Amino acid sequence: MTDSHADELAERRTARFLFSFALVLVLACVVGFALWGLPALAMIGLAATVLVYGMLAAYAAGF
Repeated sequence: MTDSHADELAERRTARFLFSFALVLVLACVVGFALWGLPALAMIGLAATVLVYGMLAAYAAGF
């Protein structure tokens, strides 16, 4: 089964958004680490932990 042209465009748009979001997130982490040092690293780790728990809860709920 092949994807239609509209499906390919939607997938490209989603992939572009996700890559852009990841790049902005990495840049924000680097800037935070440069400004605040190790406390920023702890906050980044805490936020990542909360994100993973949220993803696990969403997966368990069937999303």
